[in-house]
Amino acid sequence: MNPSIIDTYANSFRARLYLHEEGRNTPLRLSQPNDKFSWGVSPENDWLQTGGNEPSLIISFDYHSMEDNRLHYHLHIPGRSKQVPGPQVPRRLGVSTSGYLGFYWIAEVTDYWKIEPLQETDEGLLCHLRDHLGHRVGTLEDTPHHQPGRFNYLNISESEIATFLLQKTS
Repeated sequence: MNPSIIDTYANSFRARLYLHEEGRNTPLRLSQPNDKFSWGVSPENDWLQTGGNEPSLIISFDYHSMEDNRLHYHLHIPGRSKQVPGPQVPRRLGVSTSGYLGFYWIAEVTDYWKIEPLQETDEGLLCHLRDHLGHRVGTLEDTPHHQPGRFNYLNISESEIATFLLQKTS
């Protein structure tokens, strides 16, 4: 692995991830129940999606280890539980039984995520995101969607492989 990538990314930090395709960076967001029309499948809260005009989520990358050409992290965002009132707690990135990524409230997540560096750019690090078993994260189009534009779910099983831009914020 490139020493510059190791120096910059083999540690814990906060960053934004964007879907990077055809030179365009699309933000990541959490799904909302009102995202769908009445005839579509209603998403759960907090499935991880791409799309929209809001800034991408800020995600904490807690460094775990490095192996071959992969950096390993636990990924989480802060948040208040919708089921149990109380202080904010880290919500870790997990995978549903159907392969969908989300910052789920109920699931206990212990597995790390792998960043596969592809190229450093002036904007950040182009990379693939993989689960702890090595499955690459891809996109599945969310259609119909209530908002205009293209929205995608992130999935590890039935999807087009995606490239992401990782931009450190701290």
